[in-house]
Amino acid sequence: MSNYRLTRAFVICLGAFPLLWPALYNGYPLVYSDSHVFISQPVAGFMNWDKPFVYGPLILLFHGWQSLWGVVVAQGLLISQLVWLAVIALRSSSSAQICAPSHNRALCIRGDATRHLLACSVLALASSAPWFVSFVMPDIFAAMTVLCLFLLTFSTRLTALERLWLVLLGSLAIAVHLSHLVIAAGCLAVVLCLRTGHFKRALLPLLGAVIILLGTNFYAFQQFSISPHGSVFMLARMTGDGNTDEVLEKYCEQKKWYLCEWAGRLPSDSDDFLWNGKGPVWSHPGGPIGLAPEASEIVSHILRTRPLSVLLSAMSNMVHQLWMIQLGDTLHPDHLDLTVAKSVGQYFSPQELDDFKRSRQMKDVLAPDAVWFSRLSVAMVCAGALFSLYILLKVWRTRHASDNTPHTKVVVGFILLLWMGFFANAFATGALSKPHHRYQARIAWLLVLPPLLLVRATRR
Repeated sequence: MSNYRLTRAFVICLGAFPLLWPALYNGYPLVYSDSHVFISQPVAGFMNWDKPFVYGPLILLFHGWQSLWGVVVAQGLLISQLVWLAVIALRSSSSAQICAPSHNRALCIRGDATRHLLACSVLALASSAPWFVSFVMPDIFAAMTVLCLFLLTFSTRLTALERLWLVLLGSLAIAVHLSHLVIAAGCLAVVLCLRTGHFKRALLPLLGAVIILLGTNFYAFQQFSISPHGSVFMLARMTGDGNTDEVLEKYCEQKKWYLCEWAGRLPSDSDDFLWNGKGPVWSHPGGPIGLAPEASEIVSHILRTRPLSVLLSAMSNMVHQLWMIQLGDTLHPDHLDLTVAKSVGQYFSPQELDDFKRSRQMKDVLAPDAVWFSRLSVAMVCAGALFSLYILLKVWRTRHASDNTPHTKVVVGFILLLWMGFFANAFATGALSKPHHRYQARIAWLLVLPPLLLVRATRR
């Protein structure tokens, strides 16, 4: 058994390596302007209003103010491990018999290792997965949320320690970004329909995430709230959709809101509303934190007076987000000299800063190099989606036949959870924030997994 565990650990490490190739090619982990917030979060006195106080302290365990390479290596290992566990969960019945304790375990792990390494290699070369593994942002945890919930609910081959680990990892994966709460809720709806008996187990990561968010927000802002200032984001989205002006005109004489000064000239773009230094958010005397109570009140009035308009706008944004799965907005050096360079220079060694400045991303030559990979990843997502539909159609046609086995139910659960994660992510990011390629590309690569992990089951 010890040899089995050592071999398994080696295979997981080996599977993580190809997932790191974008960072290796870039010469440094990929970063975004927001990465500097997460780097600075653990610093005493630094409290950011718009991001959960989770990812920053978490990655400190892996960079230790020495190098951000530790962060992307850890993310690669986590994805490799989850793919390994998915390979185990999706073994066919015949493979499960081979892997029984009374049979040849060497033959078993050889087959599992082959499928795992093949899956990781294809993901590395033909999906967006390695770009987000190599990215110092919480985006890769969106996919981890879905995989953790699938394994906790449908895998019958987990040890007690693995279940405990998945609950912990799932809790952190959900807590690092507020949109992951929506993804988890959508996946739980699927679990409730397909595996009611395992719903309580699947609910544990979401409960863990809520506890983490309540605790960290109380520590940071002295508020027992999941999102103390989320109303500012909601108001920005509703303003961008044109649902705010009418409410301001109707209630301003009565309410005397600060935003009444902006009536008729509010930005039409939600990002401009949120981040323009001369816009309504940062012109407020208390900034976004000071604006949050008023924003909450305005959002409440909008939802009561214009529910249909808000719903239609949300669905339109969601549909728009579904098709935005390219890599483009993660690869440029926009504002990095004023954000990440500053935090790396302040908290890391001069050598780390030099490595960062020499990266292809900072020289703005990475995006052109990634064009073909981006197109290939889009094609693979489409191919994976068609394959998934084919599997579901095949199962539906044989739903009364003898091959409607427990393994078939695991396969169906796997596909439906991936699809739910894909759609729930589009709703959370498109309808509640603003459509961006990065938001959907971070999870779209999950649809590449069914052809990689289910081909043997299809042949049988």
